[in-house]
This record gives sequence, C-alpha cells and structure tokens, in this order.
Amino acid sequence: MPREAHMSGWAIHGRIVTMADSGPAAFTGRVWVRDDGTIAAVTHGTARGPAELRGAPVVDVGHSLVLPGLVDLHNHLAYNTLPLWTEPTRTTPWAHHDAWPRAASYAASTTWPAYAFITACPAELLAYVEVKALVGGTTSIQGSPPSNRPRDGWLVRNVDDESFGTGNRNLVLASVLTATPAVLADRANKMRAGSAFVYHCGEGQRGSIVAREYDDAESAGCLQPRFVAVHATSVPGGRFADWTDAGAVAWSPFSNLWLYGQTTDVPAARAAGLSVCLGADWAPSGSKNVLGELKAARLVSDHLGWGLADEDLARMVTSAPGDVLFRAWGRQVGRLEPGALADLLVLDATARANPYGALVRATEDDVRLVTVAGRPVYGEPAVLRGALAAAGPAASPEPTAVRVGSRDMGLVLTDPTDGATPWTWEHVTARLEAVRADPKHEIQAAQERASAFGDADPGAGPGFELALDMPTGVGPVGGLPHDLGQVVVPPVQSLVHDADWLASVHGRGFHGGLLDGLAAYYR
Repeated sequence: MPREAHMSGWAIHGRIVTMADSGPAAFTGRVWVRDDGTIAAVTHGTARGPAELRGAPVVDVGHSLVLPGLVDLHNHLAYNTLPLWTEPTRTTPWAHHDAWPRAASYAASTTWPAYAFITACPAELLAYVEVKALVGGTTSIQGSPPSNRPRDGWLVRNVDDESFGTGNRNLVLASVLTATPAVLADRANKMRAGSAFVYHCGEGQRGSIVAREYDDAESAGCLQPRFVAVHATSVPGGRFADWTDAGAVAWSPFSNLWLYGQTTDVPAARAAGLSVCLGADWAPSGSKNVLGELKAARLVSDHLGWGLADEDLARMVTSAPGDVLFRAWGRQVGRLEPGALADLLVLDATARANPYGALVRATEDDVRLVTVAGRPVYGEPAVLRGALAAAGPAASPEPTAVRVGSRDMGLVLTDPTDGATPWTWEHVTARLEAVRADPKHEIQAAQERASAFGDADPGAGPGFELALDMPTGVGPVGGLPHDLGQVVVPPVQSLVHDADWLASVHGRGFHGGLLDGLAAYYR
C-alpha cells in the first residue's frame, strides 16, 4: 500500500504476545508502530488503529507470533566468534571466576584471537557478533565491547551504551572484575541516583571464596532494585532473602554448568522476589544466543525438579529484563504496550501453538522478522522487504543476503562507524577471514595505522576502537605473546546452534551430560 503524506508509522498483524501480566497469552491483532520507534497501540482483530496511524500500511504475518524482541542481560560480545573452550588437562570443575583464566590454554585460545579481531577489524567483528545475536531474536544485549565511539541506532541495543539521545552513557554501569568496597559504594550511590549496575557477583561454586562478593555488595548498600547480580552461583539460596529491596539476577545456566558444574539457586532467588533474567554469556562457555539459552534453562529446570513453566522462562528474556532496564532507562522493552520501544520478534508457529512453549522450542530457523525501534533489520527476504516498504525508511540500504543455517536471510547492514555506509555480509566475513589467515601481519598493520594516525592528520579524531572486557590470562604484553606469530585464530563459528557446535558440547565441560539434551531441539 502506498504511504500517504500524513501517515506516521506502520503496523504488523499476527498472533500478538504482549507479555502483559494478565489477559490472554496471545490473540490475533496488530501492533501499531510510530516513526519515532515506539508502539502507538496494540489492537485486537482488525480493529482500526489510533488516529495518528489511520490508514497506515499493515504487514500481515499470518498466524506467526509477534513478540517483544528478546533481551540478553549477560554477554561478552567481543569473544563471540570463538568455539567452546575447555582446558585439556582439567578433570574437575573450576572453583570460581579467577581460576580458569589462569589455565595454560586460556590466553592462546581465547584472548589472543579475540585481540586479533578487535585490533585488526573492530567494525567487522562488531557486525558479526551483533548479527549472531540478532538471528536469535535478540534486540537488546548487555556486554558489548567497550568502544571509543557511541553506537546508538545501529543493529541491536547495547544495554551498557544506550543514551537515547541524551549523551548520558551512565544509565547502565557494569563490572566484570571484582570491585573494591570503594567502587561498590560509589555504584550504590549511582544506583540511588537512577543508574543500574550489572555486576559479576559470586561467580563460582557454593562455598568458594567468591561468595564474599555478594557480602561485600550488601555491605556497600548495592542490594537495590537497580542492581543486577550476574551469575551469583556461589550465593547460598537463603542469602537472597537478605535482598529485601529486590533487584535481579542474570542467570546463565549453560555457562555455569560448563565451567563449575553448578548453577544459580533460581527457586530461592524467585522466592525472595528477585527478577531472574537469562543471559547467553560468551561463546567460550555459553550458548550462541538467548534463544538457545532458553533450552539450557528448560533442561536444568526439568533435571532439578524446579517446575519452571514455559511462561516463566519466556519472561526471563522479555518482560523480566525489560522491567529491570526500565528502572534505569525510563523506557520499556520486553513488553508490547503503548509507549514501549518497538523492538519486535516474529516467530513462525502453528495457529494454535502455545506462545510460551513455541518460544522456548524455537530455533534460529523459526525467526521470520526482527525490528529494533520499529526499523526492520533482519528477516526472511520477502517479509523483510514488505516490512521495509511499510515502515518507509527511505534512507535504509538494500538488504544484504546472509546465509543463516539452512536459509538465505536478509539483513539491513551498515558500517557501524558511521551507521550509513551500506555493507555486504560478504565484506564482513571476508575481512574476518583475512585476519584469520595472517593475524601477525594484520595486528601489526593495525598498530602501525593507529600510531601514524595522529601524525597524518593531527586534527582528526581517533579511528574506531574496541577493547576486551575479560581477564587476559597469562601473557607478557597486555595479554599478547612477544612473538605475534604464535597467535592462531580458530575458524569463525557459525551464527546458529549447528551440528558441529552440538557435537562440541558432548563429552566436554562439567555438565555431566545434561547439556547433550540440547541436540533434541535442533533436529
């Protein structure tokens, strides 16, 4: 339908899953999206939309589910080209987060290849890892690599970096390493002033030394509604009751079992009133996206007899983290309601499918469309083109083709350094492969460019830079070997939970075979 001059948005018609706290789980209806990237209304059936969008074009996705885009509340994106990692000589689970970075194989298998990519091709790395999240329906993700340039309005929302045009990059603060009491006290004050704080807290086995991190956070006054304790696997269940002004726990069951053979006491956290949210964690010990992490959570709940319903799990990647972020952002994600950000996920499903069960069982092959701030960015080519035509983003480039599992998909991709220059997926993958082929040369060339940059144009700003956010392991120079010829970059991992990845789960890690059950979801 041609867009008329007075129109200011578009709508999508399907089985709507609002993630509201009451009402039907799903109903046939429409989500009406304003050009400013927010939801104007959600209506039943074919009811007319709000006056401001009267006559706006409608994209019909049949009985596919229209859900909020998924929220990944814990990740480390800079490492998400890498395979699952284990220390070959290790026969028992690690005690805590300070133990495995000292493993003999850690730096060479994890830090060095990640360093090669962030140094030699930071923009292409960022494109790859954000698309890897996007193909799993993720629209907001925590743990984007620190950068020297804000990226509002590119692919997925970077939880740590969102400013919504305010320039305030401190809406959400984060810390990977153990914080000192002084830093924790400062973060407690910033939370009281409105910021959120995402903190790796008590990551390790129960009874290990890192349990004191939760005690220190409590002593510093951090146990507040805007505090997100990542992992908290070492925290005895009874201690969650001390968090009386309830915040949230970011739960990464795959990574917990892979490294420690234990996971967070989720029933105790929920009983204490905490919001439990899922995070896929990083590629060396985690799922490829939170769509995959839902399945790990399902296996753990069933194995331990926790009785988590599919709805409980679905909320861990939608309304629960969305509500937590609202406390700092002042903007809603994870729910389809008027005023919320129009981050949408369309999943293929049968006409009578239970929406929560369908989400938990869904794979990357079921994703039909993803929008961020009302902008269609990824999907089946025909659906994506229809949504782009309806949304009317005249400045959007032609979608590039990307192979995702067994399907050819469309992706609206631009250079993240300017957000406007069109890119092809072939450019991204070719650049990554060039770095893989000769990491020593590429690292040295990037270092030379950086050192010569100021001399060439003293008035210009620095080039686009990313940084690693995890411990570097044992290494003599910033985590790198003296001889860059020792740097070997493994094959870039696929975007999906494929047969090779599933095979790498079997017989490795410390999950006792439980995670082998993931294969049943991807047949």
